[in-house]
Parts: sequence; C-alpha cells; structure tokens
Amino acid sequence: MPLEMTGSLNQFHDNGRVANSRCPTLPKATVTESVLAAVERLPATARLAATSSGMLAIPHLSAFFAGRPITRLGRDPVEGVIGWGLKPSGLLASREAQRRGLVLGIIEDGFIRSVGLGKSDAPPVSLVLDDAGIYFDAAQPSRLERLLISCDHWFTPALQAEAARGLDRWRVERLSKYNLGIDTPPRDGDRRRIILIDQVAGDASIRGACSVSSTFTDMLAMALESHPADQLAVRVHPDVAAGKAQGHLVTRARARGIDILSDDLTPHAILDGAVAVWTVSSGLGFEAILRGVPVVTFGVPFYAGYGLSDDRAGHAAARTALARRTVSLTVEQVFAAAFLAYARYADPVTQRALSFEGACDRLIDWRRRTGELAAGKTSAFGFSRWKHASAKGFLGAPVAAVQFGGKPRMRGIALARRDSAKRIAVWGMTDPPGMETQARADGLGFVRVEDGFIRSVGLGSDIRPAGSLVLDDLGIYYDATRASRLERLITEGPFDGALLERAARLRARLVAGAMTKYNLGAGKGAALPDAGGRTVVLVVEQVPGDAALRLGTAGIATNTALLEAVRADQPEAYLIYKEHPDLVSGNRAGRLGRAAILAHADHIISDGDMASLYGRIDELHVMSSLAGFEALCRGVRVVTWGKPFYGGWGLTEDRAVFARRPGHVTLDALVAATLILYPRYADPVSGVPCSVEDYVETIERLRAQGAASPLQGGVLRLALRQFGRLKRKVMAG
Repeated sequence: MPLEMTGSLNQFHDNGRVANSRCPTLPKATVTESVLAAVERLPATARLAATSSGMLAIPHLSAFFAGRPITRLGRDPVEGVIGWGLKPSGLLASREAQRRGLVLGIIEDGFIRSVGLGKSDAPPVSLVLDDAGIYFDAAQPSRLERLLISCDHWFTPALQAEAARGLDRWRVERLSKYNLGIDTPPRDGDRRRIILIDQVAGDASIRGACSVSSTFTDMLAMALESHPADQLAVRVHPDVAAGKAQGHLVTRARARGIDILSDDLTPHAILDGAVAVWTVSSGLGFEAILRGVPVVTFGVPFYAGYGLSDDRAGHAAARTALARRTVSLTVEQVFAAAFLAYARYADPVTQRALSFEGACDRLIDWRRRTGELAAGKTSAFGFSRWKHASAKGFLGAPVAAVQFGGKPRMRGIALARRDSAKRIAVWGMTDPPGMETQARADGLGFVRVEDGFIRSVGLGSDIRPAGSLVLDDLGIYYDATRASRLERLITEGPFDGALLERAARLRARLVAGAMTKYNLGAGKGAALPDAGGRTVVLVVEQVPGDAALRLGTAGIATNTALLEAVRADQPEAYLIYKEHPDLVSGNRAGRLGRAAILAHADHIISDGDMASLYGRIDELHVMSSLAGFEALCRGVRVVTWGKPFYGGWGLTEDRAVFARRPGHVTLDALVAATLILYPRYADPVSGVPCSVEDYVETIERLRAQGAASPLQGGVLRLALRQFGRLKRKVMAG
C-alpha cells in the first residue's frame, strides 16, 4: 500500500541538516513551505517513536536524528514515528502516523552501510530516511526520486565539486554497501564478462521495482539468446552466499554452464571484470553506474530512467514509473542526491552524527583494522565460552568465519584443516607442546590471544568481556623465553614523529583520566598512613600460577619471595603491599594471609583505584605486573625482579638480565608499540574495531555512567562468578 506522509523527515534535521554534516540544506524548490515551517517548529528535544525492537537495538540510532530521543512506540506522547522500509514495522509506523497526526519517517540501510552484513549484526554508519515513500519502491515517488527529478533546483557548482570529490574517494577507496570480501584485481588475461546479478528471493526491492521472480528467468534467457554462456557470470547476493537467504539464478545458471561468482569477491573486484552488468534492481547496478560500467535494468530500480542505464522493463507498472523520470542526469548528480542529500550518517563508536567524509573515514578504518583476519576462517581453541561473542570480532567476524573448539589439543590441527581454516588462534599459553610447531608445518597460521592493556571497565574474572585483545603471531608479550610481536615492534619500530606525538598525547590522556587495565573504582583513592618521611615503596601482587609468573620471572617467582627481596633491598622503606583484585574478590585462589604480608610490609591495600597510588609513592617493585608499565607512564621509578615486556629498555631498574634487549628506547616509543601498534580495540557498545583513542573515549563514557557496577550484566554474570568461587573452594579442600 502507498505510504501517505503526514509530515517530512526533513523535520528531524537541525535547520534542514544534521549537525556536523556536510550534506546540503535543500532549497525551497525541493520541499513545501509547510514542511519548512515545521522544521523550525520542531524542538531539538522532540521525542520520536520506533515501531520495532530491531531499530531500537541500533545503539546510535538517535545520532541519525541529531540526538533526539527515540523510544518504543506506546502511549507516551511523541512528535514523530519511524518504521523500517516496507516491512511490518514500516506499515505500522504509517498507520500510527496517520491515526495520531504525527510526522512519519521510513528508514532503510544507506548505500555505504558497514563492514559486514546487517544480518551478522554489523552496525550501520549510514541510513536513509524518507518522508515520501522509500527509494526502492517505484510505485510512488520517494524523497530520493523527488531529489533526482528536481536536480536543476539544488545541484549548485559547490555541491557538484563536493560530489566529484566524494565520488572519487568512493572509487579510490573501493567502498560499497557492506565492504566485505576479497578485493582481488583482475590478472592479465582474465576474461571480462557480462555479470548477471542475482538477488534475495522475496526481497521487497524486487516487488518495489515492478518485478517478480520470473523477471530473473527472463533476464537469464535474454542473456543466453544474445551471448554464449562463457561470456556470462552470475553474482550471488552476499546473504545467499552466507547461507542466510535463497536466490533465483544459481541452479539455472549452473545447468547452462555459466560461472557462479560466489567466492566472497568485493563488488569492485566483480566490476573490475565486468564488460556490463545486467540486473533487476540490485544496488550493485548503482555501484556499476558509479564505476562507469554499462548497466542493463529489467526492473525499475531507483537509478533507472535518468539516461544512465539501458532500461528494458516493459510492463505497464514499469512504464508508469519510468514515465515520471523525464530528466537526464550525470553520475555526479545521482551521487549527490543519494549520498549527500538523501542519506545521513552516524558513528556507531562515538554515537555522533557524521558527514559523508566522516562515514568514509570510519568504514576505511574499520575495514583496515579487520586486517588479514578477514581472509579465511579461524579455528579458535582455549577460549572460555563467555568470551566467544566478544572474541569473534577480534578474530575476523562478521567478515570472516570463526569456529570455536574446546581445549587446544593436537587433534585441533586436523579439525582446523577439515574446516578449511586459514589459521589457529589459541588463548594464551594453553596449547600442548608441539601444537604451534605442527600447525605451522601444516601451513596454518598460528596466533596467541590475550587481554589487552586497557582491557575493560571491570575484571575479566567477573565475566566482563574484553574491549581490547592482543593477537601475537610470534609469541606472547609476557613470555620472556622468546621474542614476541610486541618485542619486535619495540625493537624495530618504526617510530616517526607523528606516532611519537600521538603516543605522548595518549599517555597524557590516560594519566589525566586515571585509566588502568580494569578501570576499577575510578576516583576512589586508597587510604595511606603517614610514612613519617620514609621512602614509600609499593609492591604489587600477582596471581599465583599465572602464566605471566611462570614465563616472565627469573629467580623471584612468588609474591612471598618478592616481599622478602624488596624488604632486604629497602630495609628502611615504608613498604606497601597492593593485593591483586582477582585474589581479593575470590575469583582466583592463592591470596596471602595478612600475617604473612605484614611480616615484611608496613601496610596492605586491598581495594581502591590503583591509578590513585602512583602519585603517592617513590618506587614500585614488581615481578612482571602490568602495574610497572602503568607506573612508568606516570613517571614513577620502577624496579623489576622478573622479565616484563617493558623491562630491559633502559626505562626501568632491572634485577634480571635481558640478553635480547640491549638497546634503549624512549617512553613514548614504548607506549606507541604497547598501546597503539600491538593491541586491537573494539568499541564495547557497537563491537566495531576502532582506534585506541576511540576506545578510551568509550571507556571514559562507560565509567562516567557507572558501568563498573559489580552486578552489571545481570544474573548470569553473577551466577558464573559465584560458581567459580565455589569450585575453587571445593578444589582447595
């Protein structure tokens, strides 16, 4: 049914445009006077209602509407209602808008959506919002169609220049809707063929393009009448290739000997090898036009009818739709209408509105951070079950498949090869001897995974997923018996001036924000007695049995031995012993008794913010604790009794000998390698891979919101934590 609008989605803009957006404010020729008046009347705090839980699950949905609050459709008063496309939620929104006299907006994915499929929960950076229909429904003019046919009224020389720049960047960066797949350019001698685009069966864009499933059969038959089968190829939709939907052409095409392009190629890699594209209504046809590839349409997609495609849809409904489109347009004009005037952009990481350029920046960064893991499947072993959901993104999902197994065993290599995995990922040092060597000999990649150095708000042992992990293809940072990827980075760099300046800014921000690995109790300083003028020395406890002690110590390998050694080294000092939060919480076993500690220490600290201590001590003594690195960042003298990753570079006073680390590095170089180059970060809210600065900003926001509450995450998290404590008590007898 046609969607009758009671207002305009342009009302959701601030003075006709999203804040911080480079999209143009449309002149009066493209909107009515009444709509312009409504734009000025709608307050910035106007409440909108969404008609589906899926829309509300987009964490940054409000940012697409200039920060206006969005709630579930109910009885509460709202100024507007939004629904999704021609789905039931969109039809419900239309009915409710008419019944209540509200502004109505229809949402759909934008033309540069994400890195990964929406059905794989990749959050969008772009949405389109329409107050006159929706762009893929040719039964009536959409807001995009109205923009296109009125192009002469708003396409200014300045906007033409902006569109040319945007189109050039889209082409050079090879952006697309989902930005997934293998982007392999054609080789010399590769055939260029006509690409027939298959689409998801039952998709609303087929019906909206005045087409039916038999249109695909007609397209295939016409292609075979005019071309040999070896000059054709069929592109399978990503949802179909992922097994999430059915298509139309695969079975028929295979029966006629036509190649099927289902090898996860990017749209640009496909278009590189296309002499032409034939489609019913696919968005790939639009991308082909933007690339200058000839396009033949058999339905009425939004880009048909403007002189940029060979349009062959001939039935009555199609002719009626095409008859409305009487203007000839340039590629830059269509690009400006679709990308700059019609779509809007928001960042799932910062939860703020974006310009088109800003959205490109986020997608390019997101795609780059997915990195080499995007190519091929990963078989992962040794990951606790509760870590699976968050770890998937670090291991390549949703762009690449990740399969979790149980404990790492030698048979895991055969399982990985059976599943056609490209690599094995193992949590920490949990694999049996020889597994890494054999995996590499069998041609598999091998990476070790551990928590990052700014892990989360709350303890991992409290079942809080990590927002930062390290993936090491050489060793792991706390294993001093061999070089890790981090050690290689510290040794070799390169550290240019821009990177070192960035590291200095990051270090200052972490210090100013009192940020540590777990970010517990921000601002809660531990009480310290008066030391009476004595040198204040802090000794940091570590978890007994932890691999960092087993592989990163030299001689002094227990908390008791460390206490004794520090007291002997500093007999007159005021010695403070900081207990490890995992031991204090009972999440790990091995906590020392007070008497054993006070036999050497003057004071015990069991809780409070670790960062608050660094400015009140003279020295910090550790075996291999990360606290030593945090203290270095704050200018504290650090004495190492083991072989931590930050020792041996001339920045610490080391009691052990570091044979592989004879050189000297600056603190900013150490910070750059440790916090910028080595770890991977993902936004804790959206799961999008991001920079350390993005991640720190989100951590600051979560911490300010009180997200470190011990009960956050609900009953399951609490039950798992209590079960772990009970299990440790039983095992301890």
